[in-house]
Amino acid sequence: MDSIQLYEAVRRIQPSASHAMMALAQELGIHVEFADDYKNLLGMYFNRWHHRFIFLNSRLDEDWLPMVLAHEIGHDQLHRELAKTGLQEFELFRMSSRTEYEANAFAAHLLLDNDEVYRLVRAGEDMETISKRLRCNINLMLIKMREMVALGYDLRLTDTADSQFFKKVRA
Repeated sequence: MDSIQLYEAVRRIQPSASHAMMALAQELGIHVEFADDYKNLLGMYFNRWHHRFIFLNSRLDEDWLPMVLAHEIGHDQLHRELAKTGLQEFELFRMSSRTEYEANAFAAHLLLDNDEVYRLVRAGEDMETISKRLRCNINLMLIKMREMVALGYDLRLTDTADSQFFKKVRA
């Protein structure tokens, strides 16, 4: 799936008034459950017998919760058929995996507005400041900017995303 297809997939479901991920999951018919016993797992998408679930670590903070939930919604929207045949958990958040990159790019498009990011870059703000302002991990911001370049935005990227950024956080 290319950047334009990813962006269009987000635009089809993006809520017009709010980016409330829990509400969006509910609107899409996805059941969201929280688990207290996850140590390193942040979230997981599951699809069986016409029932779609996202399981989230109950220790996610207010910044990580929307990012992980948007990532898992990305799996629902882009990889539902893969999940039926057993999307393996060890694949989650691996940037070398095409499905994981697509879910991360989906989350970046869903959570971060192109025009707002572009305006902040043009105002001279650095990537770390923009990430803090928009309350997202800098690696998700890097993915967003990479996707914006693919969509035709005039941005110069000097950094690359850390392929393990979701794995390194401890909720």
